[in-house]
Amino acid sequence: MSFLTSNWFMISLDLLMIIYTLWVVSLSNRNKFHYGTGAALLAWLTLLHVGLSTKSLFPEDISGIAFLMIVFAAVGVVGLILLAIPPVRKIVLSLSQQQLLLIQGIRVFFGASFLMQASLGGMPLLFGIVDGWTHIAAGFFGLVAAFSMAGSFDAVKRAWFANVFGLADILIVASTLSLLILRDITPHGNMMYAVFLPAPLWLWAHVISITKLVNNEQEVKA
Repeated sequence: MSFLTSNWFMISLDLLMIIYTLWVVSLSNRNKFHYGTGAALLAWLTLLHVGLSTKSLFPEDISGIAFLMIVFAAVGVVGLILLAIPPVRKIVLSLSQQQLLLIQGIRVFFGASFLMQASLGGMPLLFGIVDGWTHIAAGFFGLVAAFSMAGSFDAVKRAWFANVFGLADILIVASTLSLLILRDITPHGNMMYAVFLPAPLWLWAHVISITKLVNNEQEVKA
């Protein structure tokens, strides 16, 4: 097995995502890292690795529909953690539109990794190509929208496009992964390091960003 298709490669990407996310969050905290948040994300990654490496999270023959329900349940749990725990909620809701969009930028690296894995036989070729390019595009659009928020007159339109595209990408990939190719990548395969750690965070960043856009439009109309 190539390192590029191994669990350790995906773990390294998750670690990169954690560091990048902490940096983005620090921009509204006088460039000071939230070390408690970092510790929580590392603990999350550690537990995920233990579950995946020991193949103890799901039955190996779990159905695609059941797996998809677990993915949605995991996203719901992450949402509760982000919005129901006061200290965490304070950090999350204090993020600016630029930060919420910047968070998506790291997806370009995950997209590139999916292209590499597909080329090396680590996942179905068509899925890897489509998922890789849509993730790269979602990250790129997020970065463009984030920098546009600094003063571009099309910033709001770009933010809407980046959020809708990125959110659709996550939902479509989660559905096709669960319903069409789960047997190929297996329920405990390395793809799950992306499904159960960064993806829920990206999804909620989109949701919160869209909520802020809607609230801002209502304030302008009022």
